[in-house]
Amino acid sequence: MFSHRQSTSREFFESAAGQWDKLREELFGRASHLQALPALLDPEWTVGDLGCGTGAVAAALAPFVGRVIAVDRSGDMLQGARRRLRDYVNVEVRRGELESLPIADAELDAATLLLVLHHLPGPAEALAEAARVLRPGGRLLICDMLPHDREAYRQQMGHVWLGFSEEQLKGFLADAGFSGARIVPLASNTAVKGPGLFVARAIKGSL
Repeated sequence: MFSHRQSTSREFFESAAGQWDKLREELFGRASHLQALPALLDPEWTVGDLGCGTGAVAAALAPFVGRVIAVDRSGDMLQGARRRLRDYVNVEVRRGELESLPIADAELDAATLLLVLHHLPGPAEALAEAARVLRPGGRLLICDMLPHDREAYRQQMGHVWLGFSEEQLKGFLADAGFSGARIVPLASNTAVKGPGLFVARAIKGSL
């Protein structure tokens, strides 16, 4: 019976290969495989969602880690975050500036800054604060825009920086006390309107 099941499974994938992405999306949703990735995190960790907005990232992290601290300076954004996160007992929502975080020294095991730095006049100060609240060896994850020339974003959405180059960001991270910075451009998506993105990972302290 086991041999028969193996054969049936193999035949299915051989016949479905050309339609597999579409079939998986119909069965489980477009982002089902991505939603599973936070399970790679240590379940004992405390993670900071810095610049949490309406709490989407905190909600994605909460089932997989011990504790999430979600911080934003906007009261309106935090109202949305509190609504979204009200059922997660391990999430704390705090109001504060990213350059002066309401988090104790070395309280976090990991932190995220997702599409946040380009809004800040002083990214270096925010990264120094992220280093302060991370334990030695703690991980920082950044996602932001690659350099672009869309000046209208300054007026339309309050962007201060039109993206960041790899050299620029690595300099900010090194000055803030991070090491092992790795920056990877994300695959372009012709279906979206915004500039290209990158993801960066760095570790607090020396490797």
